[in-house]
Amino acid sequence: MLICIVIMTVMVQCSKSPAEGRWTTFSAEDGLANNWITAITVDSRGNKWFGCMIRSISCYNNRSWTTYSVPEEFVCGYIFDIAVDKDNNKWIGTLGSGAIRFDGVNWTSYNESNGFPGNDALAVATDSDGNVWFGTRGGVVRYDGEQWVTFTDGDGLVSDTITAMAEDRDGNMWFGSVSGDISRFDGTSWENFHRPADPMKHIINDIAADQDGNIWVATVFGVLRYSGTGWRVFSKHDGLCSYGAIAAEVDKNGRRWFATDDGVSSFDGINWTCYTGDNGLASNGVTSIAVEPDGTLWFGTGEAGVSRLSFE
Repeated sequence: MLICIVIMTVMVQCSKSPAEGRWTTFSAEDGLANNWITAITVDSRGNKWFGCMIRSISCYNNRSWTTYSVPEEFVCGYIFDIAVDKDNNKWIGTLGSGAIRFDGVNWTSYNESNGFPGNDALAVATDSDGNVWFGTRGGVVRYDGEQWVTFTDGDGLVSDTITAMAEDRDGNMWFGSVSGDISRFDGTSWENFHRPADPMKHIINDIAADQDGNIWVATVFGVLRYSGTGWRVFSKHDGLCSYGAIAAEVDKNGRRWFATDDGVSSFDGINWTCYTGDNGLASNGVTSIAVEPDGTLWFGTGEAGVSRLSFE
């Protein structure tokens, strides 16, 4: 049974400085399903969608919160990722129920029982052509609204367990694997990147692409940048808040943002800045990031809800 809860928002814990913008924290008291946020996305209407531990998603429309609970008949042990397609369907990557589609009323699970490669969808992304992509333990799946196509290592994919993906400015799709290796797919051919040195041989948590053509890769042992000609590693010694990064995003001004277990790191191409609870972040344990078109940032945490950073 679908359970919907609508709660009017009360904003708390705001701070503002010229350098840091305005911070606002939202928690379960304001309307979130719970304070453990695992994924965030923004739809074309400006609504923010939050994957919450374990069986819920919450939506914020800038005025109020609505929480939707995944039906009990679906096995949903964890929400890995969430994305919204061109028809405003919400796609939820789960542990146990594969990919779940929610159209605002109906829930549909795509899993091993109906042809999806397994029961886990580890990553979800949409591209500029309207396709929805899923990273699984059985390859990468592309859904164009009518047909499902699965790509595996037999087709050229670097690994069958894909944990992160992103589209670059040229329309290429990038896929990060549990082994730390990476694939680029231009729609026809595959190119794979292997490096034996740390940190690339560790689980890739997220990928983001900037408008300069750089690819940014968040791994458990640092951040990688691919410039088109070579790779560079950024670590805590360079200014990253922690030794690893969990999520990556790029804002409208080209600043790169990385979620870590010890705050949020931003990089403007020259300087690194760390944001923590001392600046207004709800918790230093950050799990996810989303960026709105106007540059507003949202940071999900593992224990304290979500923080919004807006620049006015």
